[in-house]
Amino acid sequence: MENIGTNCEKFTGKADVYQKFRPGYPEELYEYLCKYYLPSGGAVADVGAGTGKFAEGFIRRNITTFCVEPNADMARVLKENYGKYPNFRHIPSPAENICLPQGSVDLVTAAQAFHWFDGQAFYACCGKILKENGAVALIWNRRDRDEAEQALYALDMKYCADKFKGRSGGIFNGDQSSLREFFRRGYEELRFENGAFSYTCDEFVGRRLSSSYALKESDAGYVGYVDALKEHFEKYAAFGKYVEHITTYLYLGRV
Repeated sequence: MENIGTNCEKFTGKADVYQKFRPGYPEELYEYLCKYYLPSGGAVADVGAGTGKFAEGFIRRNITTFCVEPNADMARVLKENYGKYPNFRHIPSPAENICLPQGSVDLVTAAQAFHWFDGQAFYACCGKILKENGAVALIWNRRDRDEAEQALYALDMKYCADKFKGRSGGIFNGDQSSLREFFRRGYEELRFENGAFSYTCDEFVGRRLSSSYALKESDAGYVGYVDALKEHFEKYAAFGKYVEHITTYLYLGRV
C-alpha cells in the first residue's frame, strides 16, 4: 500500500463535490459498533475522515470523535460541517503518526481510506492510541457488480488509466492480503445493506468526479471523460435516474 503522506493531496480540490455526492453509511453499522465497541463515554478516532461522511454517525450520537484528516481542503469542509459540536475534534495528522495520547480511544475507524495508508505504520499507531482491548474497523461502501458497474469500470480504466487501480484502490480485486497482513490476530467481515442511491445526470457525474482517480478540469482528456460519463448515464438510467445498490463492508479486529 502507498503511504498516505504522499497520498493526502489526491483529494485536494474535491472536498465540495465529495461532500455533496458521496453516499453515507447505514445506521445499523453505527448501532453495532456503538453497542459492542464504544462503551458509554467512549471515544473514536476516524482516520482519513475526509469531510466527515462516516464520522457524522458518531458525532450525532454525542460520542467523542477525533477526526484525523491531513488534507486541508477536506478539513475545511469537515470543520464547516461539525466544528460547532463540542464532541468533535480535528486532528490534522497522517494515518501513520496520529497525534493522540497513548490509550486515548476505544475504537479506530477508517472508511474508504485504509487503501491509502502504510498498513504497518498505521498498525503501530493504532496499537499506541487504542485502549486495552480496543478495536479497528475498516469500512467500504461497494456497489453491486451489475452490467452498468462493469461498464463504468471499463470506462474508468480507459480514461483514468494513469490513476485508476480498481475500486477502493484495488482492495476488492480478489486479493485481501493487505487485510490479513494488517489484522495479524484475525478479523471478522460483516455486511450491511446500505440501500439504493439514485442520481440525476449531474449528480452521477459529480459522484464520479469525487473519486481520487477522476480527472480534474485541468487534466487532458477531462472533457472526453465527462462526455463518456454522460453517455453511460443515458444508456443505463431509467426515467432520468441512475440507480446504484450499495452494500457496506465492515472488517473488524483487534491489534
